[in-house]
Amino acid sequence: LLLVWLVYGAGQVLESVAFTPLFVGDRIGLHPVAVIFAVLAGGQLFGFVGVLLALPIAAVVVVLMRHAHAYVTG
Repeated sequence: LLLVWLVYGAGQVLESVAFTPLFVGDRIGLHPVAVIFAVLAGGQLFGFVGVLLALPIAAVVVVLMRHAHAYVTG
């Protein structure tokens, strides 16, 4: 039973730390580390609501920064 818990726990950690940021970040155009940072910062600052809104807000910020960079550089 302990081995089952260890394998399950390792799978959950691998999925939540590696696979989810990689796939979610790829879909919305964010680096996987930025995904983890956005979720952690949102949770720390605004709790559960911050976790829910972290990625949409981060995606909007990235789009605005890309438009601003394109505007400034011509």
